[in-house]
Amino acid sequence: MNVRVPVREPPTSVPGDRIGLPDAVLADLGIGLGDSVVVEGAHRVVASVVAVDGGPEAVFVPERLRRTAGLEPGDTATVGVSDLPVASSLTLRLRQSVDLERSEDAIRQRLDRRVVAVGDEVEVTRLGGALTLRFDVRTVAPSSPAVVGGETEITVADDDGKPAVVDESPRSDAEDVVETATFERLREVVSTRFDAAETFESAGSPTLGLLLHGPRGSGKTTLVEAVAAVTGARLVRVSAARLRGERAGDQSDQLDRVVEAVAAGEPTVVLLDDLEALGADDGGGALADRFRSTLDELRAVDRTVVIGATTDRGGVPSALRRGGRFDREIAVEPLTTAERRAALESLCEGAPLAMDVDFEAVAARLNGYVFADLAVLADAALERAVCREGRTAVRMADFDAAVDDTEPTGLREVTVEFPAVGWDEVGGLDEAKRELVRAVYWPLEYADRFAAMGIDPPSGVLLYGPPGTGKTLLARAAASLSDANFIPVNGPELLDKYVGASEQAVRDLFATARENAPAVVFFDEVDAISPKRRGDDTGAGERVVSQLLTELDGLEPLTDVVVIAATNRPDNIDEALLRPGRIEKAVETPLPDRDARREILGIHAREMPVASGVDFDALADRTAGYSGGDLSALVREAGLLAIEDAIVDDGPPVEPTVGPDHFERALAETSPSTRDGRADAERSSE
Repeated sequence: MNVRVPVREPPTSVPGDRIGLPDAVLADLGIGLGDSVVVEGAHRVVASVVAVDGGPEAVFVPERLRRTAGLEPGDTATVGVSDLPVASSLTLRLRQSVDLERSEDAIRQRLDRRVVAVGDEVEVTRLGGALTLRFDVRTVAPSSPAVVGGETEITVADDDGKPAVVDESPRSDAEDVVETATFERLREVVSTRFDAAETFESAGSPTLGLLLHGPRGSGKTTLVEAVAAVTGARLVRVSAARLRGERAGDQSDQLDRVVEAVAAGEPTVVLLDDLEALGADDGGGALADRFRSTLDELRAVDRTVVIGATTDRGGVPSALRRGGRFDREIAVEPLTTAERRAALESLCEGAPLAMDVDFEAVAARLNGYVFADLAVLADAALERAVCREGRTAVRMADFDAAVDDTEPTGLREVTVEFPAVGWDEVGGLDEAKRELVRAVYWPLEYADRFAAMGIDPPSGVLLYGPPGTGKTLLARAAASLSDANFIPVNGPELLDKYVGASEQAVRDLFATARENAPAVVFFDEVDAISPKRRGDDTGAGERVVSQLLTELDGLEPLTDVVVIAATNRPDNIDEALLRPGRIEKAVETPLPDRDARREILGIHAREMPVASGVDFDALADRTAGYSGGDLSALVREAGLLAIEDAIVDDGPPVEPTVGPDHFERALAETSPSTRDGRADAERSSE
């Protein structure tokens, strides 16, 4: 027996894997608690029932099961007694090119309690919609149809080893993609080509080729799918990575299918994916040659936009990167805070969330994260919540811990820090702070004002001064103020004896910074990698200087990337590096004056139990010539002496307190570490 009843949101008494029914509906169906029912919408789901006291005649379906069944609150569903067996095994055939390593558990979770039958077409969405897997159901045991359960063994079979050429209408849910700046730009270009097709045809350019490049996990394929969906175009795609290794005849057959799938006059988007697999061979490889001829054939078909996708445009043959083939190149721009927040909300749509979760605050900490990284972060937060108490809501603390445990894919090859250093932790140096705010914070926070003024922000700042005067601390504080990724680079680390290796290291460094903007690249000991060039110098140092000049000159714009360099010897740096447009602002970090020394002592003693008799003003007067690092060492030494006294004292245990005598002894054991500081100290003592 079946009943037709409206769908309702369940009360809290209905678990997420159960169906709630009132007593009247249970009586109509002739079933009791614990029995299973089939709820049928666009798809069928099976679950055990629980009673809903005093409820209306309706079926109470939790959100996860509603999504599987394709139902919304207010819809009418058919509910009946289930006599379907739980599948012991299930074989799926993949209908597209994708790496499925270790994906069976994720597929089982998405299909849990769903009814499947041989011949069904099944879609499993992962990464919050960034990846959709399409399968055909090949076998179901012990009989078809059956219900997928936790004990169902799932096997994914490939498509007989043949790479898939997909010719389809774009998914309607592709229109729900997070609308990033790259999506808007891509949509505008494609829609303009289709909407004004006659104009472009009369001008002799009825087709367009675009090369879309960005890091892995940034959603390139999803962007193309979504653009095809919103423009009403057919989508045809093929993966170069799946074609590589095939016999030449099979490669030609597959690419011929791509051309045959494109009909003249019908708006079509063709996606040529994974183009870096072709190799930067300037078209010399057989597969690259075949791709080149395929691209030429596609560009001869009216109302066609061909989009190539790659993680490394340097790996794409140069013969493809020219007018008439890939006319333009579009980079996947780093996600903004608002875009990351929207993506997190989409990824966590079906997860139970605590009231304290603030996606805006989480997104603000995730500079450099791509869509795939956000999916990993959301999964890690949910995992922490489940491991803590089982089925429970995800808290803000879970997201905070997940942020600490994960890192962006694009930044794993470099040392990246997320400094939490405030200006109040930097004593003195007011002029240096002012210049760094103008050069680092303003361009990132008020980019629109620079554009309105018609000027470019400073591209780099040089901090110079004696050792220990706070150059690194200033750079960290500037990055923290701007919520930027902080990429520290020790100058000598870039030098390599092999020709070309040092220049490649510099190129890779700046490419990583661009992909993970906003970013602050901090070169410590910059004089080691940018010495003054001499006519007979052909070593790594000169090559690194030349590459640095190339990067800073903006042949590829340093959007939202700021360079801060530090040195103790500014006179040793190549002058070409310090001209306007490169590292143009030179900011001195001198030894602190009396007021700055007082401030620095207070900062370092802020968390220290200091006796009331300690006079920091007097200490500031007596520490002329001390750098910030020297003052830090002075306070630390006083603290160690206080601990020593507390340990060696034979009396009852007491909490150590730092008194005036400890600072007196510390003054006797420390001194200025710089030559200029020692000279200042001598003059002060005269």
